[in-house]
Amino acid sequence: MKKVIVIFIAVFFCQLSIAQEERQDLKDSPISFSADLKTNHLWRGLIITDKPMLGVITTIKLNKSGSFTGGFWGGMAFSNDSDGTHYKEINYYMQYASNGFSIGLWDLFNTRNAVDPDAWDYDKNSTGHLLDLRTSYNFGEKFPLRLEADVLLYGRGDAQLEGGDLEQRYSTYVEASYPLISESKVDLKAFVGGAFSFNGDTHLYGDGQENFDLVNIGLTASKTLKLLDLRIPVSATTLWNPSLKVARVQLAAKIF
Repeated sequence: MKKVIVIFIAVFFCQLSIAQEERQDLKDSPISFSADLKTNHLWRGLIITDKPMLGVITTIKLNKSGSFTGGFWGGMAFSNDSDGTHYKEINYYMQYASNGFSIGLWDLFNTRNAVDPDAWDYDKNSTGHLLDLRTSYNFGEKFPLRLEADVLLYGRGDAQLEGGDLEQRYSTYVEASYPLISESKVDLKAFVGGAFSFNGDTHLYGDGQENFDLVNIGLTASKTLKLLDLRIPVSATTLWNPSLKVARVQLAAKIF
């Protein structure tokens, strides 16, 4: 049975490669999409699901240079988590990126954690949506440090009860990452992330005890696998969240 699966996968990628070659004469499109397979889904030190999942992103260029983009990101686990819930997520975003700087607004909708899984519900008392302002800056090739700062602007999932009313905490995530090994057969990147809130005693990413925590420390090793005429980027991430006292390893592959 294993041999049959291996042969099937090989034939699939072979046909995909042939199809790509046949379509090289077509004109460029402002729309692109790609897919990732992951053993689990980790986000800012949080374990969104421990089950294998597929993530798909669709990107639309909104101007000729491609500095303005919009699109959709979606993810789905292949099976239920241990609590019987099933991870499904759809996000919408718009972003500007130029000269190493990027800023974007994301609408995150994870139905697994939603009180009301209504995709059109934006009421502050029941919505499953989170509005996430994302910024980053990469200093460039000579000093390839990347800094990131993200603020949750709206959503019940980041609110706390104050005097009978829900108030936004504006949980903020900051991260610095740096390539320790690059342009090698296997590259290695280190990252460290912390979190705090602008309007609350705690934030979304920690254990609910402190206003500031280290929540995302780890290493990512990456390489490119060669399969027939295809090049498949793969990565292995080891992550620790000191606040939640959890650790995980993730294997990911960009299948196209």
